[in-house]
Amino acid sequence: MARTAEAPARMFHCSFCAKPQTQVAKMVSGPGVLICNECVKLCDSIMAQYPDQLEPASINVPEQLSTDQLLAILKGYDTAGERVDQAMRDITDILRERDVSWAAIGDTLGVSRQAAWKRFG
Repeated sequence: MARTAEAPARMFHCSFCAKPQTQVAKMVSGPGVLICNECVKLCDSIMAQYPDQLEPASINVPEQLSTDQLLAILKGYDTAGERVDQAMRDITDILRERDVSWAAIGDTLGVSRQAAWKRFG
């Protein structure tokens, strides 16, 4: 089946807001993550609030967050595993299209070739 602009062969999602690539203008990929232009813009605005801060950034630990914030985080975590699994399947599909062996994929994941095939084959 030929790929079209309307229906990409693989659907990627922002690791932060979970929007699919079809609902954002751009995606940037990093090691195991994707971030959309909308989340980058949000990050830029946050970073711009503290342009000359030389002290280490503060990080809110869960105990310091509101109940609503914790519930929102929990919701994001609930679907994170599914998104990571789908991303791993997409990468495995690409590797197999390039004739990379199940042994090489299994070795990379620290499992046997049979275990890799059973999970992604």
